[in-house]
Amino acid sequence: MLTNILSSWPLFSIAFGAMLFLTLVMAVQSVHFYTNDVILRRFNIMELQIPSTPLELVNIIKGLYKLPEDKLTKAVKSLKGQLYVDFIFMPFFYGSILLLCIQVSQKMTLTFGVNIFMILALLQLLAWLCDIIENVYLLGKIKRDVVVSTKKVHKAYLAMECVKWGIILISIICAVSAIFYFWLTGHYTQASLKYLVIIIAEIVAFLIISKVVIKRIVVS
Repeated sequence: MLTNILSSWPLFSIAFGAMLFLTLVMAVQSVHFYTNDVILRRFNIMELQIPSTPLELVNIIKGLYKLPEDKLTKAVKSLKGQLYVDFIFMPFFYGSILLLCIQVSQKMTLTFGVNIFMILALLQLLAWLCDIIENVYLLGKIKRDVVVSTKKVHKAYLAMECVKWGIILISIICAVSAIFYFWLTGHYTQASLKYLVIIIAEIVAFLIISKVVIKRIVVS
């Protein structure tokens, strides 16, 4: 019964649209991501999520507190704000992937295929948990007296990131590939085509709006 409810393109379209909206919010916040790490430079959230060494993460955060007071306030507020918004973003992001995998599983004719995509759908809960732990860890690091994590902690953190991104990438690649296969072989319903148009329209609107909004912020 639950899989029949979740196997819904309208539900996926809503979750996907909400995810894009929150992505836009976080993109606006990232405009203020500056650090004085040897030189004044911009950084992105991925540098914090996957630092090559424990010192790299600390240097970026310490660089925040070397900024002029006006830039410091904006940078720290925007960085923490993005991590908090990310908590709201997560259910829509992982929910979209979960819904997509369930949608594909319903189209599979072989039990093996159904089981694979149902497992990928359920694994989104593990990836979501990893993401929550990551954000809590990073929020705890954003302070003036930040200290370098031990090598053991850093390795465990990177291992968790590998699990999270491995689940995300494998799930998206498999689900999208399967959907393209169904479309190419004609195994789709006419009703699903209108949701394809809606999803494409959401992506186009997101790209246009984000470009205009971010450009205005940078110029101002």
